[in-house]
Amino acid sequence: MQRTLLISPERLAADPRLSSRAVRPEALLEIAGIRRLAELGPNNTRIIDHTQLADPAERALLLRESLEGGIRLLLVDATEAPLPELAHPLDADGTLGGINVTELLRHGLAHDPDRTGLALAGMSTRRMTSEARRTLPATIPVRDEHPLRRLLSDPRAPVYLVVGIYSALRALPVALVPQFQGSLLVLWLIDVLTAIPYTWGVLAMLFAPRRSIRALATLTTAVTFMAPYVYFWLNGRHYPPYVVVVIATLTAASVALEVSKYLQEQRLRRRWSRVRQPTSDAAESRQLS
Repeated sequence: MQRTLLISPERLAADPRLSSRAVRPEALLEIAGIRRLAELGPNNTRIIDHTQLADPAERALLLRESLEGGIRLLLVDATEAPLPELAHPLDADGTLGGINVTELLRHGLAHDPDRTGLALAGMSTRRMTSEARRTLPATIPVRDEHPLRRLLSDPRAPVYLVVGIYSALRALPVALVPQFQGSLLVLWLIDVLTAIPYTWGVLAMLFAPRRSIRALATLTTAVTFMAPYVYFWLNGRHYPPYVVVVIATLTAASVALEVSKYLQEQRLRRRWSRVRQPTSDAAESRQLS
């Protein structure tokens, strides 16, 4: 859980082996299969040497370690990668390659199924991505984990967890307001049931590639955010001033949170795409290894 919460995307972008390359953010998102650069950090990304892909036995071992470790993306020198069809170019020069671990799994199952099945047998699925878990054939015996434990290993879990806790607790102050005549249970259910679509709406509103999806997400975000407040105001009269202050504070806090996430994403995009000259120490480690 600690590894999931501490994604540290800035630390990955500042890695001297990557920071001197002008990485294309959209390519990074597409190949990693994520919506936000903030979902990608040192704990779910691994920089490898091209020799680990050349030998089939080492490649199978790398695949198992990556799946068990929750790795989404492998970074390799694209000019020397023995699997160019998997090492998609990430930078303008085409020297940095990105390999989606689920794609590597599909490749192993298609081209070397016996070795791949033997290497993956008995591994834990706790930190595997949902896509990789669906790709894994039922004939390979693995140690299945409870879906809740797998959910907690998802890089999006902290976002949904924070929103869920916030939604679950947002209705509690209402219990102290005698002017509210509605059902506290109904208000709480509205809070909880709108938490997931609200979170999806925020993420899609900011980062969905299609304009129609962003428009739908904006509407979803507005409706799910306002729903509990509409119920609250329709079932009470003559609220004291401090109630308005509390609601305004909660609203401002929600807006500030989403703005901070948006600014973080834009900051990460600039950092990935901007070439920084390596220091004398970092220059020696510029070559991916």
